[in-house]
Amino acid sequence: MQFVKIAKRSDFQNKRFKRVTLLARKLAIFKDGDGAFYGIEIACKHQNWDLTTGRIDGDIATCPRHQWKYNIRTGECLTHDSHRLRRYAVRVEGDDIFISLTPQEPETTDSWEDDDFPCGCEGRNDPPADSRDS
Repeated sequence: MQFVKIAKRSDFQNKRFKRVTLLARKLAIFKDGDGAFYGIEIACKHQNWDLTTGRIDGDIATCPRHQWKYNIRTGECLTHDSHRLRRYAVRVEGDDIFISLTPQEPETTDSWEDDDFPCGCEGRNDPPADSRDS
């Protein structure tokens, strides 16, 4: 995984996050209460609005455009069935903060069961049950 220097620890002396643009993507580096850093995209999945221009309460960011809510630690959309915000790996070396050039793979612990598919199919490549020949 490739990283690029994006900020300094000193950038966070009096603030919790820093907005950055990386390869035309809107991202933010957040500082936890314990001093750890994490990176996440901050463009709302609805209309690409910058979530940091809205309200942030704890780990919940509310888009100022249409009030979609996201957990900025996990990326989960809390108000709609939407894709998660992508997370980015962050590495700190001395005062320098680096972020990965590509998003991290989503952490999934869910296993798919046949009845989990909303299309009614029995697998990712199977046609819907009602369209198969009997």
